[in-house]
Amino acid sequence: MKKQLLRQQYDRWNGTAGAWAQGYRAGNLVFLQGQTGLTLDGDTVFPGDPAGQARQALDNIRTLMELAGGSLADVVKIVVYVTDRAHRQFVYPIIDEYFGDQKPCSTGLIVSGLALPELVVEIDAYGVIDDEDGDR
Repeated sequence: MKKQLLRQQYDRWNGTAGAWAQGYRAGNLVFLQGQTGLTLDGDTVFPGDPAGQARQALDNIRTLMELAGGSLADVVKIVVYVTDRAHRQFVYPIIDEYFGDQKPCSTGLIVSGLALPELVVEIDAYGVIDDEDGDR
């Protein structure tokens, strides 16, 4: 099974050198790193705003799934991390907007913090993309 790096991000904000994968496709499986209120280029948007960060995370996931040759319809599992239980009321309606009636399986976790203090939402995503024959 061939592994394809979809995109990587270079560390610009904490002063250390390095890069990390934002997503991989391996065969028909897609694994996306947790997306947050950072753009794919690492710019912070919507600091402290759970709804805005959920939108940014899902926009990133959509872009990465398209780079993999799929779409949001191919996402089968998400893991949603929030730093405050109250953020869920803002995040889940945004998820509903993006996925509609075809929502993936979901796990929600409340965590004490994320990579930066202004980040309050992170979403991991896993997808399965049909091959040329329509098989998964």
